[in-house]
Amino acid sequence: MSVINNMLKNIEQREAKQVSTQEGISLKPIYDVKNIAFKAVILLIMLSVIFLAYLYLPTADKKETQRESVLPQQKMVAVLSSNLSDYQDEKSNVEPLVEQDVVKTVVQVEQIKPEVNDLAESKLSEATLLVSQPTAEPVVIAEVKQSPALAKDNVLVTSEAIVSKPKITPMIKTKSQNTMTKSVAEAKSPEALLIEQLAAAKQAIQFGLYNEAISDLNIILAQSPLHVEARNLLAATYFKQQDINSAQQVLQSGIRQNPNVLEWRVMLSKILIMQQQYEGVLLLLSDEFETQANLDFWVLQGTAAQSASKHHKALESFKHLTQLQPSQAKWWLALATSKDALGEYLDAKQLYKVALDLGGLNTAMTQHALQRLVALKEAV
Repeated sequence: MSVINNMLKNIEQREAKQVSTQEGISLKPIYDVKNIAFKAVILLIMLSVIFLAYLYLPTADKKETQRESVLPQQKMVAVLSSNLSDYQDEKSNVEPLVEQDVVKTVVQVEQIKPEVNDLAESKLSEATLLVSQPTAEPVVIAEVKQSPALAKDNVLVTSEAIVSKPKITPMIKTKSQNTMTKSVAEAKSPEALLIEQLAAAKQAIQFGLYNEAISDLNIILAQSPLHVEARNLLAATYFKQQDINSAQQVLQSGIRQNPNVLEWRVMLSKILIMQQQYEGVLLLLSDEFETQANLDFWVLQGTAAQSASKHHKALESFKHLTQLQPSQAKWWLALATSKDALGEYLDAKQLYKVALDLGGLNTAMTQHALQRLVALKEAV
């Protein structure tokens, strides 16, 4: 027991010494450095996120606002430039007299609410400055033809930027509806296309491009077989190329489709005269067409009748010719020849003298008239 008591006493004495020792010594507190550093890093990250969010969000709003304001301006500038170029092209081509028909239209500037930011205010000041500056020539922008739906929404402006000011209604001059800016070309009618092709064919013939002219004329006749002028030109073009058969076929095809076209009959008669087919000419130039007869009609009919020894018919034709052109000696000579062939020598003798007195006959005709006068004097 004593041993145990001694041990307990020793222990109590030691604890008492330690307590007294601890009470006299000041110890520094120990801090958890890692924990403090971790908290500091987290705090810095949070502050960085807040700061970046504060900087980024207004910038995005500004970019979006700027994008929304720039896009309509770019579109409007494109419209202005295209319309202005069209207007200037058209203005240079219009005659001075057309300017008397100029009318005034009012162009309203679209009112836009100002954006509450620095960028919108800067754009507003720039646009206001552009509008306030005088220009050498007024920019005229107008559309001639617009659908009712588009006309309500389409607002035309006269500056490069959209101005956010109260409504402005400047008076600008525009041309009349017939001479304003170019509109969408309307689809051409078949008649208009035929006219263009016919003009192209005539121009090709003028420059000697016969193959191109023939191609154009065949296209016209494929669409309009009864086109008189196109068929005449096609036959004449074949004739110039010495393609007589093709010219004849073109005219015969036309006559089969419309027998009442005298022009085709006259042209075909000229070809038949060259081929000495006089009976065919008389069939083509029959009496029913005499009401439409012209100079060529009587010449071809008289020549064919006289060559076919049908002098009574020839006399009728040449009498018409002496009435149409009384100063032409050749018609009087032809009339005298038919009278001579019919045995009417007195009339023939008188007509030969008239032809010689008028003059203008070639050597062969003059010799023929003189020879017949000598022969008729002996006969009569």
